[in-house]
Amino acid sequence: MSVREPLRIRKALLAGAVAVALSGTGVAIAWSAGDSPSPSPSESASGKANGKDKAQRPQHLHGESAVKKADGTFETELSQQGTVDAVSETSVTVKSEDGFTQSYAVNADTRIVKVPAAAADGSPAKGDDGKRLKPSEATIKDIATGDTVRVSGVKNGSDVTARRLVEGAAAGPGNGFGLGKGLGKGLGLGKGQGHGPDKPKESDTDD
Repeated sequence: MSVREPLRIRKALLAGAVAVALSGTGVAIAWSAGDSPSPSPSESASGKANGKDKAQRPQHLHGESAVKKADGTFETELSQQGTVDAVSETSVTVKSEDGFTQSYAVNADTRIVKVPAAAADGSPAKGDDGKRLKPSEATIKDIATGDTVRVSGVKNGSDVTARRLVEGAAAGPGNGFGLGKGLGKGLGLGKGQGHGPDKPKESDTDD
Protein backbone atom coordinates (compact mmCIF):
# COMPACT_ATOMS: atom_id res chain seq x y z
CA MET A 1 0.00 0.00 0.00
CA SER A 2 1.41 3.34 -0.98
CA VAL A 3 1.73 6.25 1.44
CA ARG A 4 -1.11 8.03 -0.39
CA GLU A 5 -3.62 5.27 0.31
CA PRO A 6 -4.06 6.04 4.06
CA LEU A 7 -4.39 9.72 3.19
CA ARG A 8 -7.19 8.97 0.73
CA ILE A 9 -8.92 6.76 3.31
CA ARG A 10 -8.74 9.52 5.89
CA LYS A 11 -10.23 12.03 3.45
CA ALA A 12 -13.05 9.61 2.63
CA LEU A 13 -13.81 9.02 6.32
CA LEU A 14 -13.75 12.75 7.03
CA ALA A 15 -16.13 13.44 4.13
CA GLY A 16 -18.47 10.73 5.39
CA ALA A 17 -18.48 12.17 8.90
CA VAL A 18 -19.28 15.65 7.57
CA ALA A 19 -22.12 14.23 5.49
CA VAL A 20 -23.56 12.43 8.51
CA ALA A 21 -23.30 15.58 10.60
CA LEU A 22 -24.98 17.67 7.94
CA SER A 23 -27.76 15.15 7.47
CA GLY A 24 -28.30 15.06 11.22
CA THR A 25 -28.50 18.84 11.32
CA GLY A 26 -30.98 18.77 8.47
CA VAL A 27 -33.15 16.31 10.34
CA ALA A 28 -32.98 18.47 13.45
CA ILE A 29 -33.93 21.57 11.45
CA ALA A 30 -36.78 19.75 9.76
CA TRP A 31 -38.04 18.49 13.13
CA SER A 32 -37.89 21.96 14.63
CA ALA A 33 -39.72 23.42 11.66
CA GLY A 34 -42.40 20.77 11.88
CA ASP A 35 -42.94 21.38 15.59
CA SER A 36 -45.64 23.94 16.33
CA PRO A 37 -43.97 27.18 17.49
CA SER A 38 -45.36 29.19 20.37
CA PRO A 39 -47.78 31.76 19.02
CA SER A 40 -46.47 35.30 19.15
CA PRO A 41 -48.63 38.03 20.69
CA SER A 42 -51.06 39.44 18.17
CA GLU A 43 -50.94 43.06 17.18
CA SER A 44 -54.24 43.66 18.87
CA ALA A 45 -52.97 42.17 22.13
CA SER A 46 -49.78 44.24 22.03
CA GLY A 47 -51.84 47.27 21.17
CA LYS A 48 -53.95 46.74 24.27
CA ALA A 49 -50.81 46.38 26.35
CA ASN A 50 -49.40 49.62 25.00
CA GLY A 51 -52.69 51.44 25.31
CA LYS A 52 -53.57 50.46 28.85
CA ASP A 53 -56.01 52.63 30.63
CA LYS A 54 -54.29 54.69 33.29
CA ALA A 55 -56.38 53.02 35.96
CA GLN A 56 -54.78 49.68 35.01
CA ARG A 57 -51.21 50.91 35.39
CA PRO A 58 -49.28 50.43 38.62
CA GLN A 59 -49.89 53.38 40.91
CA HIS A 60 -47.42 54.90 43.32
CA LEU A 61 -49.41 55.42 46.53
CA HIS A 62 -46.76 56.57 48.99
CA GLY A 63 -43.06 56.32 49.62
CA GLU A 64 -40.11 57.66 51.59
CA SER A 65 -36.59 58.34 50.35
CA ALA A 66 -33.34 59.79 51.66
CA VAL A 67 -31.97 62.66 49.59
CA LYS A 68 -28.51 64.23 49.59
CA LYS A 69 -28.76 67.96 48.99
CA ALA A 70 -26.31 70.19 47.12
CA ASP A 71 -24.75 71.39 50.38
CA GLY A 72 -23.92 67.81 51.39
CA THR A 73 -26.63 67.47 54.03
CA PHE A 74 -29.37 64.87 53.96
CA GLU A 75 -33.13 64.99 54.28
CA THR A 76 -35.99 62.53 54.10
CA GLU A 77 -38.66 63.16 51.48
CA LEU A 78 -42.18 61.74 51.52
CA SER A 79 -44.58 61.50 48.61
CA GLN A 80 -48.18 60.30 48.74
CA GLN A 81 -51.29 60.00 46.64
CA GLY A 82 -54.74 59.72 48.18
CA THR A 83 -57.77 61.64 49.34
CA VAL A 84 -57.94 64.46 51.83
CA ASP A 85 -59.08 63.04 55.17
CA ALA A 86 -58.88 66.33 57.07
CA VAL A 87 -57.75 69.86 56.30
CA SER A 88 -57.22 73.12 58.17
CA GLU A 89 -55.38 76.38 57.55
CA THR A 90 -52.15 74.88 58.85
CA SER A 91 -52.29 71.18 57.99
CA VAL A 92 -53.70 68.52 55.69
CA THR A 93 -54.14 64.80 56.32
CA VAL A 94 -54.05 62.44 53.34
CA LYS A 95 -55.23 58.83 53.28
CA SER A 96 -54.03 56.44 50.58
CA GLU A 97 -56.06 53.60 49.10
CA ASP A 98 -54.20 51.01 51.16
CA GLY A 99 -55.13 52.79 54.40
CA PHE A 100 -51.84 54.61 54.97
CA THR A 101 -52.53 58.03 56.54
CA GLN A 102 -50.12 60.93 56.95
CA SER A 103 -50.55 64.47 58.24
CA TYR A 104 -48.56 67.34 56.70
CA ALA A 105 -47.94 70.80 58.06
CA VAL A 106 -48.81 73.56 55.60
CA ASN A 107 -47.01 76.91 55.67
CA ALA A 108 -46.27 79.88 53.43
CA ASP A 109 -43.63 77.88 51.53
CA THR A 110 -46.05 75.10 50.58
CA ARG A 111 -46.94 75.39 46.91
CA ILE A 112 -50.53 74.37 46.20
CA VAL A 113 -51.64 73.73 42.62
CA LYS A 114 -55.18 73.07 41.44
CA VAL A 115 -55.70 71.27 38.12
CA PRO A 116 -58.98 71.73 36.21
CA ALA A 117 -61.25 68.69 36.16
CA ALA A 118 -61.12 66.68 32.94
CA ALA A 119 -64.00 66.68 30.46
CA ALA A 120 -66.67 63.97 30.56
CA ASP A 121 -64.81 61.93 27.91
CA GLY A 122 -61.59 62.10 29.90
CA SER A 123 -59.90 64.67 27.67
CA PRO A 124 -58.16 67.72 29.19
CA ALA A 125 -60.44 70.54 30.26
CA LYS A 126 -60.74 73.43 27.81
CA GLY A 127 -62.01 76.97 28.11
CA ASP A 128 -64.61 78.75 26.01
CA ASP A 129 -61.88 79.67 23.55
CA GLY A 130 -61.09 76.00 22.98
CA LYS A 131 -57.68 76.23 24.60
CA ARG A 132 -56.55 73.78 27.22
CA LEU A 133 -56.96 75.09 30.75
CA LYS A 134 -53.72 75.33 32.70
CA PRO A 135 -53.11 74.44 36.34
CA SER A 136 -53.48 77.40 38.65
CA GLU A 137 -51.99 78.45 41.95
CA ALA A 138 -54.29 77.84 44.90
CA THR A 139 -54.36 78.12 48.67
CA ILE A 140 -55.19 75.66 51.41
CA LYS A 141 -58.68 77.16 51.47
CA ASP A 142 -59.25 75.64 48.02
CA ILE A 143 -58.63 72.13 49.35
CA ALA A 144 -61.58 70.22 50.76
CA THR A 145 -62.17 66.86 52.44
CA GLY A 146 -62.53 64.13 49.83
CA ASP A 147 -60.35 65.84 47.20
CA THR A 148 -57.89 63.60 45.35
CA VAL A 149 -54.39 64.93 45.85
CA ARG A 150 -50.71 64.25 45.50
CA VAL A 151 -48.44 65.67 48.15
CA SER A 152 -44.70 65.75 48.66
CA GLY A 153 -42.99 66.87 51.84
CA VAL A 154 -39.92 66.79 54.03
CA LYS A 155 -39.78 64.70 57.18
CA ASN A 156 -38.12 66.04 60.32
CA GLY A 157 -38.41 63.54 63.14
CA SER A 158 -42.07 62.60 63.33
CA ASP A 159 -43.25 65.82 61.63
CA VAL A 160 -43.70 66.25 57.89
CA THR A 161 -44.00 69.63 56.16
CA ALA A 162 -45.68 69.72 52.75
CA ARG A 163 -43.64 71.30 49.98
CA ARG A 164 -46.10 70.75 47.17
CA LEU A 165 -49.76 69.78 47.03
CA VAL A 166 -51.51 69.05 43.73
CA GLU A 167 -55.29 68.69 43.60
CA GLY A 168 -57.35 67.64 40.60
CA ALA A 169 -56.78 65.77 37.37
CA ALA A 170 -52.98 65.68 37.70
CA ALA A 171 -53.29 63.77 40.97
CA GLY A 172 -54.41 60.64 39.06
CA PRO A 173 -52.29 57.58 38.16
CA GLY A 174 -49.03 58.08 36.34
CA ASN A 175 -48.50 61.74 37.25
CA GLY A 176 -45.78 62.69 39.64
CA PHE A 177 -44.02 65.75 41.01
CA GLY A 178 -40.87 65.66 38.91
CA LEU A 179 -38.76 64.73 41.96
CA GLY A 180 -35.90 63.41 39.86
CA LYS A 181 -37.82 60.21 39.03
CA GLY A 182 -38.93 61.14 35.56
CA LEU A 183 -42.58 61.32 36.54
CA GLY A 184 -43.16 65.04 36.29
CA LYS A 185 -45.87 66.22 33.93
CA GLY A 186 -44.85 69.83 33.40
CA LEU A 187 -47.16 71.43 35.93
CA GLY A 188 -45.26 74.73 35.82
CA LEU A 189 -47.41 77.79 35.22
CA GLY A 190 -45.15 79.34 32.58
CA LYS A 191 -44.65 82.61 34.45
CA GLY A 192 -40.94 82.90 33.72
CA GLN A 193 -39.76 86.08 32.03
CA GLY A 194 -38.43 85.69 28.51
CA HIS A 195 -35.00 86.95 27.56
CA GLY A 196 -34.42 88.54 24.19
CA PRO A 197 -31.11 88.90 22.34
CA ASP A 198 -28.36 90.63 24.25
CA LYS A 199 -27.98 94.34 23.58
CA PRO A 200 -24.93 95.26 21.52
CA LYS A 201 -21.91 96.24 23.52
CA GLU A 202 -20.86 99.92 23.56
CA SER A 203 -17.65 98.99 21.82
CA ASP A 204 -19.67 97.59 18.94
CA THR A 205 -21.72 100.77 18.50
CA ASP A 206 -18.80 103.17 18.70
CA ASP A 207 -17.38 102.09 15.32
